[in-house]
Amino acid sequence: MKHKVTSHRLNIEPYSQWEQGVSSPGSACGPATMAAILEYWSRHMDLTGAPVLGKQHFGSRAAQINHLYSCHGGRPWGMSVRGFVKGIRAFLRAEAGDNGQGKLTAQSYVFRDWETYKAEINAGRPVAIKFDKWTSLRWRGRYLYDYHWVVGIGYEEPYDGNGPSIIVHDNGSRYKDGAATPGRECRVDYQANRDIITMVGLNLTPFPRSRK
Repeated sequence: MKHKVTSHRLNIEPYSQWEQGVSSPGSACGPATMAAILEYWSRHMDLTGAPVLGKQHFGSRAAQINHLYSCHGGRPWGMSVRGFVKGIRAFLRAEAGDNGQGKLTAQSYVFRDWETYKAEINAGRPVAIKFDKWTSLRWRGRYLYDYHWVVGIGYEEPYDGNGPSIIVHDNGSRYKDGAATPGRECRVDYQANRDIITMVGLNLTPFPRSRK
């Protein structure tokens, strides 16, 4: 007998930090996450007349990731939560006209709780998720990732009382022999990983069109 679950999943193009042509793939999980979320909004906002620049503008996913890495917060040691928020806001100000300079406005916010995450997904907004046991001072804990950014695209919540799962795109992986996998969908036990998870939400809205 199958257990019933409440679930929701967004349709988002998977990105990989190991994409051929990415300049610093070992530390590009933050920029890859940022690129995937901006690509989602690029497709969404284009329908409103307030476009966000996506991979088409840069020519490829790798070029998009490289731009975000070099200009909007990428670092050899990884991207902090503060750096991610600052970087995506700077990109939107420079490229998309945020804060009154163009056709859209952006809100970004940091959170850690399940209910807010679920509300973001239900509202059609993907979430940047950072795993970081080092700055969380959970050095001895065992988690899915020690330090990594992924894209939250959905959730599953069983009716039987078992813990909920976050559905993510993992930004790909590389094996010891050098082979790499593309970004893949996987499920993360929220309860088992929540102590080291920080989430960043982004909401873009077009300015109302003026009446003539």
